[in-house]
Amino acid sequence: MKPFSLKLAALAAAWLSALPGTALAQSSNCASLPPGGVGTSLNPNAAQMRCDLEHAATIRKRALAIYGALPPSMIEIIDTASPSGAAYIYEVTADGAKLRLDARSVPESRGPRCTLRATIPNDTAQTVSNLLVTAGDPLVPDYGAREHVTLNPDGSRTVRLILDSHDIITRADTANGARSFSRHAGSEDPVSQLNTLIIGIANVSPGWSCKAEF
Repeated sequence: MKPFSLKLAALAAAWLSALPGTALAQSSNCASLPPGGVGTSLNPNAAQMRCDLEHAATIRKRALAIYGALPPSMIEIIDTASPSGAAYIYEVTADGAKLRLDARSVPESRGPRCTLRATIPNDTAQTVSNLLVTAGDPLVPDYGAREHVTLNPDGSRTVRLILDSHDIITRADTANGARSFSRHAGSEDPVSQLNTLIIGIANVSPGWSCKAEF
């Protein structure tokens, strides 16, 4: 199970109570961008995408400083926020005929450093491959709409815009080449399905290892 469901839960709770602003500190400033970005001619989605990629790069750099480098991955998923306040990075690499999942927590400053290494089951690996093909379709946008869709009893849909979204940034080697995506955690499309699948594997894995570093 993910580390904060394990014995470090009490330690994590104490750490979080001492740092109430940590979760907010992980968020990017993308939501505050004016249409078109600052001093650019980018359309709003392109400006938001660029901002999200910069935020992901900051988290990636912090992970590199904590854990060192990992081999190049075919999928990298950066969850920019979690209940603990830390970001998480999930990377999928080919390991012979298998797919390997490496996951790392990335606290902004202090806090437990948690890592996971797991092998993705063969049937799930096939689903990952199928989703990579679908996500590579040129019609799948890089930046996903920030909206929550509710299905009403009469079959209609209610769409609510998300102003302060929980962002997940994904880089994937798709059938049509490497692509980067940004999605709200509650969205539903092939990229979101890929994110949910990989993060879900990590969440239920018993292989997490944590060091309480402050």
